[in-house]
Amino acid sequence: MALRNQSKQLHQKSNALNNRKKSTMNITYDVVKTAGYSGNLTYTKDLISALALHFPDNRYRLLTQLNKKKDVEAFFGKNNSFEYRNILLNERMLGEKGRPFFQAINLSVLREAANHTDMYHATNPTHFPDGIKNGVVTLHDLIALLPESWASVDSRTFYHKKISSILQQAKLVFTVSEFTRSDAQHYFPKYADKYVATPLAANPAFRQISTNRNFLLQYGIADPLKPYLLYVGEIQPRKNIEGLLRAFEALPSALQHELQIIIVGHAKRKENLTLFHDAINDMKSRAPVYHLRNVPLVDLVKLYNAAHAFVYLSFYEGFGLPIIEAMSCGCPVLTSKTTSLGEVAADAALTIDPRDHEEITEALKQLLEEGETRKKLIEKGLLRAQEFS
Repeated sequence: MALRNQSKQLHQKSNALNNRKKSTMNITYDVVKTAGYSGNLTYTKDLISALALHFPDNRYRLLTQLNKKKDVEAFFGKNNSFEYRNILLNERMLGEKGRPFFQAINLSVLREAANHTDMYHATNPTHFPDGIKNGVVTLHDLIALLPESWASVDSRTFYHKKISSILQQAKLVFTVSEFTRSDAQHYFPKYADKYVATPLAANPAFRQISTNRNFLLQYGIADPLKPYLLYVGEIQPRKNIEGLLRAFEALPSALQHELQIIIVGHAKRKENLTLFHDAINDMKSRAPVYHLRNVPLVDLVKLYNAAHAFVYLSFYEGFGLPIIEAMSCGCPVLTSKTTSLGEVAADAALTIDPRDHEEITEALKQLLEEGETRKKLIEKGLLRAQEFS
């Protein structure tokens, strides 16, 4: 089920929640973050935009921080279906010590707003206030319940203490993949009748284009014509960027000299950025590895189009949207066969065990040496991406 179907599910569920038919409805979202690259941010923006496109008679109330109204208006653009309300506080205005206090205030504000709308949709479970009767929630993953330290301490605490109650209160739970739906059924089987898998989709901006690679010069990339392997996503151990670097170093030296690596993404935690830099510094080949931040959408599309291959070797994902973005741009994909990634990629990518470095290296060699393999992956990827709209 693609994004349009999710829009229909929201619309239909809203009618059921109110037990009456209305020509228009008020649907409320909170929109705090408008910068950076994250799956949740991308999902929120594209979902709200899709709803406004397919159901323009509804009123979409977008709640944001006191000083962020102009940013949110610029982020979503002018649309008569949108109502912008800057009523939330910046939770970090007094540093981390004051954050719990301001979080509590914001949840109280959200609760009040939710009770005066036809439906409140929390696209992040942490923004679901207790005690509302007309709420739905999107569950992206349950990584925070795993024993690994991939999630922050705050996230692990929240999910262990709160997620069961949120799933109980929500009228409907959207999961972004069948894998995440299965995960939710495993951990919380008594709410299984609420789970609806609604896979994500790439923004229509991600498409095949002809591009002059000289745009890479503005990012400090010395040789814009040299082929590169691309990664897009958060900088953190769960994403297994170190696995990409180790596999690269295991390639024959002749192949290494022909390539460079471009990593696009932010690290939410300082220690993860340190681990990333350490992994680069430990590379014996001293191959050119470029780390780009704050890449605008137009240049991200160019990066996918110009890449020799997109490599996404995560140990665990709830969906893995960059795979579909890359495929939409005609970029061949190498990814993990684990968790949701095998489900999303199907047979349109090379898939490997992310813990098997030899398997990763062999797959990289195949992408680099076999032109026919790349050609088939590009063709299959374009078709696969069209299944998510």
